[in-house]
Amino acid sequence: MHVLNCRALLAATFLATASAGAQAADLTVTAFGGVWEKVYRQCFIQPFEAKTGKKVDVILGSPMQWVNQIAANPAKPPIDVIVGLADTGLILSQKGLVEPISAKEIPNLERLKPHMVAYGNGYGFPIAYGNFGLMYSKTRVKNPPKTWQEFVDGTNKGEWQAALPGIAYVGTVQGLIGLFAKLYGGSLDNAQPGLDQIKRMAGSGNVTFYSEPNSPLVAMKAGDIDIAMYFDGRAWAEHDANNPDIGYLDPKPGAVSFPTMVQKVKNGSPLGFEFMNVIASDEGQTCFANKMGYSASSKNVKYEDKVRARVAADETSMWLPFPEIARHTPAWVELWNKQIGR
Repeated sequence: MHVLNCRALLAATFLATASAGAQAADLTVTAFGGVWEKVYRQCFIQPFEAKTGKKVDVILGSPMQWVNQIAANPAKPPIDVIVGLADTGLILSQKGLVEPISAKEIPNLERLKPHMVAYGNGYGFPIAYGNFGLMYSKTRVKNPPKTWQEFVDGTNKGEWQAALPGIAYVGTVQGLIGLFAKLYGGSLDNAQPGLDQIKRMAGSGNVTFYSEPNSPLVAMKAGDIDIAMYFDGRAWAEHDANNPDIGYLDPKPGAVSFPTMVQKVKNGSPLGFEFMNVIASDEGQTCFANKMGYSASSKNVKYEDKVRARVAADETSMWLPFPEIARHTPAWVELWNKQIGR
C-alpha cells in the first residue's frame, strides 16, 4: 500500500509539473515546419523573448487547421498570433476572428511596403513572400524548362520525374490550379482547363503528389524525383545546406507569389501586437529575408549579395487575386477530389 501511495504521489507530481510547463508560455504562435520554423524562431521569437522576458510557444501545422482551432473557441482561443496565407487571412477577418491593426498597435507597420500591407486588408500584414516555381536537380535535369508549358510537356513525355503539390498542400489552390487555369485557356471562373492538364500529368505516371514541405526535398535527394513545384526560399535554403545540386527557377510567364500573413487573434494575448512589431522591424525582416531567401515586406531590408540575386521581385512575380480565389476554393477542392483523387 505504501509503494502504491508513493507511486500515486509521484504521478500526481509529474502531472502537476507537466501542467505547469504547458501553461508556462506567455504567447502562443503558429509556424510552418522545417527550415521556416527554424528561421522564424531565430529572427522573431528569440529577439522577442530577449526583449520582453516572455516565453513563446510554437504550434506547427497548416493554416486551415489553425483557423478551425480558433473558430472552435473564439472566446478563449488556443492561438494568439497566427501565420497563414492571404486566403486564410481573409477567412479569419471575415469571420471576425482576428483584430484590426494600425501603426498605433504596431509602430513598425510604417516601415513596411504599402502594397504589401494592403494585402492584409487592415487585419494583418505579410511577413514576406516567396514564389512557387520549380526546384530541380542540376545533374538529372540538364535543360530545365523555361516555361510552364515546357514543364508540363516534359513531364508527360517522361523527361523527368516530377512532384506536384496535392490538394492538402498550402500552395496548391493558387500556385497550381489557379496558375494552370489561366495558362491553359481557362480563368478563375473556369478552372477545368487547368485541372485537365493536372489530370494529364498524373496519368502520365511521371508525377507524385506531396502534402508537406519536406517530402520533395527527401525525394529529390533520394533520386525519386528530378523536379518539383516548390517555394523559392525553401529550395535555396536546401541548396545552401551543402546540397549544391539543387537549382531553382521561375518559369515564364512567372511564378505565383505567396505572401505569408501574420495576424493577431481576437481575444488572444495583447502581447501579440508586440510580437508582430518585432516581425515588422528592420532587424527582424532583414534576418528572415537573408536566412530564408524570401522577399521581405520591409522597405529597409539590406539583402546579402547572394540573396539579392535570388529573391522574388515585386514587379515580375505573378500576383493572383486571393479574395476571388478564396471564393472559388471549395468548388476547386471538390473538383480535384472527384477528378484527381485525395
